[in-house]
Amino acid sequence: MHATPRLLVALDGSPLEGSSVHRMLSAVCAGAREVGGEAVHVRAHCRVIQPCIACGPDATPGYCVLRDDMDEVYALLERAHAVVVGSPVYFDTVSGPLKLLIDRCNCITPLVTLADGTQDCVPRWPRTRRAAFVTACSDRHRHDLAERSVRGFLKWVGARWEETLAWVHADNALGSVPQAHLARAHALGARLVQSEPHPADAP
Repeated sequence: MHATPRLLVALDGSPLEGSSVHRMLSAVCAGAREVGGEAVHVRAHCRVIQPCIACGPDATPGYCVLRDDMDEVYALLERAHAVVVGSPVYFDTVSGPLKLLIDRCNCITPLVTLADGTQDCVPRWPRTRRAAFVTACSDRHRHDLAERSVRGFLKWVGARWEETLAWVHADNALGSVPQAHLARAHALGARLVQSEPHPADAP
């Protein structure tokens, strides 16, 4: 048990409470809490998130120039020990509200002007966080392209993707994810919280 509970942040792109993605992320959070961690389940569809406006280099010494519910998301990600992203697959990527959240995290590794006058993207914190992707999709479609977007996002916010938990199914029933997948999600949350941070200098 740690003096300060390790935080797992679950970013949920499902529009429906009780969906398979929502249920798996809830299980992830439950697993994290069961081993003494803290977990926050952020539903993107319930948040006020403006689109990224591509404000350019040196836009602000803080995070985004826009003020909305992303302020809380930035604070959670900065404090996170682990990040789990969950979304159904929409046109080979994540849902729209989650994509808004992802785009607004550009300022976590912002484009800045260096002392020599050149510009580069510089992360605000080391890439020590553990991470995973949770998804649900039709058995007639693929989820690897959505995973690729999520993995790029996780790298940008200082996290290292470790695994993907996918419920690939033929039905259209709400929340049809089987108990075996929920058990795996529960175990995933526990493992991420119990694992030590990644070394800051890992490749």
